[in-house]
Amino acid sequence: MTDLGKRLLGLLTVVYFGSACASAQPRFRDAPPVWRVDDDQSIAEPEVREFDAKEYSANVFALQRIDRLLQLRDEELAGNLNSLEEVPDSTWFQNRIGVRAVKPREAARGVDWGGPPRRPFSIIGGKLGIGRPSFLLQDGTGRRFRVQFDTERNPELRTAAGVIVNRIFWTAGYNVASDHVFELRKDELAIAPNATYINAQKNERRMSREAIDAILFTAHRREDGVYRALASQLVPGIPKGGFKTKGQRRDDANDRVNHEHRRELRGLRVLAAWVAHTDIREESTLDVYVERNGRRFLRHYLVDFGEALSGHASTSGRAEDGWEHYLDWEMQTKATFAFGLWKRPWEDVHATPWPAVGSFAARPFDPTAWREVYPYWPFAEMDASDAYWAAKLVMRFDRPLLDAIVGEASLSEQAAATYLVDTLLARRDAIGKAYVEAVTSLDDFQLSSTQLCMTDLSVRYGFAKTGSVEWLSGSTLRYSLPLRADGRLCVRVPRGDAYTVFRMRVRRSDNDVRPAMELHFKAGERPRILGIVRVAR
Repeated sequence: MTDLGKRLLGLLTVVYFGSACASAQPRFRDAPPVWRVDDDQSIAEPEVREFDAKEYSANVFALQRIDRLLQLRDEELAGNLNSLEEVPDSTWFQNRIGVRAVKPREAARGVDWGGPPRRPFSIIGGKLGIGRPSFLLQDGTGRRFRVQFDTERNPELRTAAGVIVNRIFWTAGYNVASDHVFELRKDELAIAPNATYINAQKNERRMSREAIDAILFTAHRREDGVYRALASQLVPGIPKGGFKTKGQRRDDANDRVNHEHRRELRGLRVLAAWVAHTDIREESTLDVYVERNGRRFLRHYLVDFGEALSGHASTSGRAEDGWEHYLDWEMQTKATFAFGLWKRPWEDVHATPWPAVGSFAARPFDPTAWREVYPYWPFAEMDASDAYWAAKLVMRFDRPLLDAIVGEASLSEQAAATYLVDTLLARRDAIGKAYVEAVTSLDDFQLSSTQLCMTDLSVRYGFAKTGSVEWLSGSTLRYSLPLRADGRLCVRVPRGDAYTVFRMRVRRSDNDVRPAMELHFKAGERPRILGIVRVAR
């Protein structure tokens, strides 16, 4: 039989199989997918959630881990998805690059509430002690900012990371503050009446010139006396503390999905691994009570990215950053019983030639083995579908987009900026290969009254050279069709308006097959896709 004959037979077989599937029990209602949830209804003003570092550490390193070990847990699909397994817009997430083309200039601007601080500068507060000394600053327009500085060891790293990761997360869809790099001199800093600061003992004291000197003591200053700083504008509204990593907020009636089952938080693990945002915890999130169009509700933010892009590893001297939790029972026990014979992956991590980049690198990097400093509960719940969703977002960041974003960091060496973009692209591809290719990556479905077209994203992005799509009835193979060289495939669909289910999987070779997925649709005069199950159970 000729190749044409085989293809025609394949189309007829798919049509026959599709007709056989038409009587399947409907799983999705016949309605457009939900792209916006109404979680912005008015609520009473919530209490402030205080962050207790000791209690948080005890929970994430011991209590929650023991609790998890004692439970017989099954994988639970994320609870805030629409019928296409996408995340609708909400007070947590706004679809941007996942649903439309974002221009480089737009990505570089990000969220902008008026640009960097404008002179004159007035200090209204500050923080000293271990960690990241900072100011609270009010500028000449009355806006307020949290201001942080680079360290002497890594000038430009913290400020660059803060801006770059802020723009990347905004472009992906997360709520972030308005962050900018700017410059100042110490003699430009006035002290506002009644300004105070928190000292290393967490006591409040009146702000003074001596306190300013202490805050700036560890900051990098150029030879001309100028400090480069990262200004993060305080988010409009009333701050209510970070959001919980598990469960729901009791004083927020709009909070109806357990946080560990929100896809944008579970999938955040993939984006955090991409940009080495290891220092993520409850303290780096923020709930803000806002008023919009007469409604008062909470909006949920990710904040404080200054220790991403290896910033935490470089400033704290943790070579194992990104490979092990701060207290990592598994890895540290393994190392103990290996008696020094096991070479840990992070032993191949070395600093780059640029202090502004630190040790951020494309190799060694394993997205599936990446670990944050403090175990973040939603990350432990991430499944293959969550990872696929997030990896698709990451893969949409191309060089022009990243060039524009990295350009916002105003690095003094172009070679460092070029290296950063090259590294982000290489880590992007590692993420795509790990998570896009892990599932049946058929996507970009286009349905008409006569045919269904689809694209294998793994082939499109070059993670796989070829493959075939298999149609299944349960686990029984019914038919297989080869993909085109560009990963595209079109098949005929059953006539009429019957509820139809295509259960499909991708095969790369005889012994290399992906998990099955399902596409639910109706053709007929008004063709519409009703739902997608990325990993069919």
